[in-house]
Amino acid sequence: MAKFVPLKFWVTIAVYLALGMLPLLEAGILWISAKVPALAPLLADALTTRLLASLISGLLALFLVAQGWRVVWKLPYVGRKLSEVLFYDLNGIWTASLQSNFSIVEKMKDAANSTEARFDVFDDAALPGLLERSFEVRIKQTWFRTDVEFLPNDTDPLLESKTISVEFFKAENGTKTMAWIFEAKNKRENGARLAVTDEQVYQGAASLKLNEEGSELKGEFWQNRSWHRGLNAAGLIRMKRKVD
Repeated sequence: MAKFVPLKFWVTIAVYLALGMLPLLEAGILWISAKVPALAPLLADALTTRLLASLISGLLALFLVAQGWRVVWKLPYVGRKLSEVLFYDLNGIWTASLQSNFSIVEKMKDAANSTEARFDVFDDAALPGLLERSFEVRIKQTWFRTDVEFLPNDTDPLLESKTISVEFFKAENGTKTMAWIFEAKNKRENGARLAVTDEQVYQGAASLKLNEEGSELKGEFWQNRSWHRGLNAAGLIRMKRKVD
């Protein structure tokens, strides 16, 4: 998120905070001075540049580090405009539907091991359907970092996944894209070996475009799973927001 915010944004925020705090601080000092006259000399020196800078720094820290920006992004009109101009708040649980070409890879492998079966990848009628999988995905997005995590389920060998890098891009026409590199680790049930076409640890990447409502990410993915055997797969991925 931070990469989309220019320096003038921070300068503007600091100026408005300073202008907004001055009347409040003056009013507070006058009220306390009237109630407790003995404190008036001390409070007269309280309205200093150092104090103001400390308050502004505290509010900016609340906004950035303590996820205060998410409150702003949820405001009815302001949040929508910021999402359009900068980027959407992607925090939450998403459902991911994957369509992989591994079914085609397997058919080529089987044909290569057979003296009778033939398979021509340029014969569209002979191509099998894409292999479909589904996962839940958790996205944790702070002002400075985004983590995308595939959650394990009962139907796939996935043990855990972690984010290596996430970058956001905005085209001149307003299209927003998330580029994501990840690492996944597979589990071994009762110490059993993984399939020969699988690996315990592998990496992958995806390029996903965000729709205008910020509710769907869609694009393509690649992975280097068993690449040294020529069995690495790629395909399509669609992620829909489930829980904010």
